[in-house]
Amino acid sequence: MQVNNVEVSWLGHASFKIKSKLVVYIDPYAGEYDEKADIVLITHDHFDHLDKSKIELVKKDETITIAPEKGAEKLSGYVRTVLPGDKMEVKGVEIEATHAYNINKPYHPKNFGVGYILTINGIRIYHAGDTDFIPEMKELREKVDVALLPIGGTYTMNVREAAEAAITIKPKIAFPMHYNSLPELKANPKEFERLIKEKDPSIEVRFE
Repeated sequence: MQVNNVEVSWLGHASFKIKSKLVVYIDPYAGEYDEKADIVLITHDHFDHLDKSKIELVKKDETITIAPEKGAEKLSGYVRTVLPGDKMEVKGVEIEATHAYNINKPYHPKNFGVGYILTINGIRIYHAGDTDFIPEMKELREKVDVALLPIGGTYTMNVREAAEAAITIKPKIAFPMHYNSLPELKANPKEFERLIKEKDPSIEVRFE
């Protein structure tokens, strides 16, 4: 997916490569990794988001890895820790950590993990992390260009909840993730698209 001069590639599950002049990986776990990273962002320390073997594969000497404290403890090299609300600039990329948590599930308590908003070449990309549709998402309305949202249910939002989140956030592009990669994460991205378009046809939905 090309957004202006920023390439956003879904690698599977919650894993993304975001490329401009720099290469940023988010939660490298699924897919193939053909380029080294300038920045690696980890949302939390569950095995399907913090995969040490994949992080080591994409790292180079100057790679900076950013993660919540519990995840950062497992990593080596240049590592920075974040909490929800933290903002920083790394190699010219503006990075903001957002809240990501479950409301009625035990898997991701508040302040356990984060989401991220990256600003690259003027494009704002929101990776929600493993989260439910939480009140803090209302603060993002019309403030991001691309929203990467989990739809698989069980551990995160399901399709209907994720569609409601997208309608609330109102990005230019909504992209579903974290589905059909584990047996308990069954979801249909076309249903995600249908539910969004019923309420807000202005939001573009991509899922390939």
